[in-house]
Amino acid sequence: MINLSKISLAVVATTMLLGSTSALAAHHAYKGEGNYKGEAMAAPAAPCVQPLALHDGFYLGAQGGYDTYSVGVSGPVTVTNTGTGATATTTTGFAQGRDIAANGFVGGLFGGYGMYWNNFYYLAGELFVNDSGANDNITGQTTTIGTTTTIRGSTQKASVSWSWGVSILPGLKVNDSTLAYVRLGYSQARIQGTDNYLSTSTSATVLPANVNGTGNTRSQSAFQYGIGLETAVYQNISVRGEYSHANYGSFTQGVTGTKFSASDNQFMAGLIYHFA
Repeated sequence: MINLSKISLAVVATTMLLGSTSALAAHHAYKGEGNYKGEAMAAPAAPCVQPLALHDGFYLGAQGGYDTYSVGVSGPVTVTNTGTGATATTTTGFAQGRDIAANGFVGGLFGGYGMYWNNFYYLAGELFVNDSGANDNITGQTTTIGTTTTIRGSTQKASVSWSWGVSILPGLKVNDSTLAYVRLGYSQARIQGTDNYLSTSTSATVLPANVNGTGNTRSQSAFQYGIGLETAVYQNISVRGEYSHANYGSFTQGVTGTKFSASDNQFMAGLIYHFA
């Protein structure tokens, strides 16, 4: 009569022996010792790391940098000497064509959409808004006309509060992860020009009269152009560095007639998230 318990025990023992032999053979093969035929087996493949690249699509970023505004000031004050009837013209304590270096930190947000074609050329449309702390002033020396009229305490100040703009960014691919581009667009900045001076006279009429703290704030427009470089640093994350220039033209302070002419050289660094 067949002993089933002994047969079952023999089957279990044989299965365990075959399993351990296969595991040992696989271990030796992985170590370069080959399988049961003496053939070497390859080690498990390492996971594939996706290379960094800049992609098409929508993006959003934050930027910060430095504004270097140059604001030219000019504007005469007419003084009539009532004692002799002679008329003289001078400036409010500053030289014609003198510039205010209104510098300060700037920062803001931007967003846009970019795309490649022919795997080399690039074009993006972008909108930005910035807040600027650029400001400075110049103080003129006391100016005396004859012995009767003195213009003293002359100060002209320029400051910038915010700017916004829209641009196109044509560019060229340097490699899969780096892009060189130019900025071409429209920019508008909120610029304030302030004229302060105090005149004294015993026998003369000064036009205009004493002015203290009078300012004119204007939103000035400009064509903005510049160059930049952008590179990927992580999946969907890139950084950029950029230089741009904008010439905002001129406006006049209404009371004194002082003319302010502003332009800006801007240096920016940005951090960008790509949604593609």
